[in-house]
Amino acid sequence: MFKNYLVATMLPLLCVVGVVSSAQASEESHYVNLVAFQADKSGFNYEGIFNGNLGQLITSMEAHTHVVFATRTSKLQDRDVINLQADVMRLTKQGNLASGGLDCRFIFNDESDEDSAFFSISGMCDRLAANANGTDRKKIIVKRKMLSDPSTVFNVWLKLYDDPTTGLAVYTDID
Repeated sequence: MFKNYLVATMLPLLCVVGVVSSAQASEESHYVNLVAFQADKSGFNYEGIFNGNLGQLITSMEAHTHVVFATRTSKLQDRDVINLQADVMRLTKQGNLASGGLDCRFIFNDESDEDSAFFSISGMCDRLAANANGTDRKKIIVKRKMLSDPSTVFNVWLKLYDDPTTGLAVYTDID
């Protein structure tokens, strides 16, 4: 009797789960890849666009820069916020808390319509520099950039931000 009850109650649930899973599988997923570089010397000239995968991008930069962070997001929806933190916390000799690194918040926008896929990203980063008195913080505004078409066969990395004084640059790509 319990077995029949279990089958009777679970079968409709399994059917609904199967419908939801197949509907989700048919939706197109998009992921944003982000990478930040720190140049060895200020004044390094970063290219505005790079064609290739993440490994090729890093290899092309490795003689003059270091990777601050590199990440791939989970599946994104319109207006999702991407938080990235790559910093080091420490106590100064005076006992003050200090932080050095980069903290970013990006907003992903899906501006697609029935005919075309359009995506953009914008945001804000804090460039943190630890010193004896605590942390110097510089706000970085990352203006809205349209992302490349994710349906293309090759990767197109767009420079989101570049500061020649600090040597910092952030690139993005969409899958």
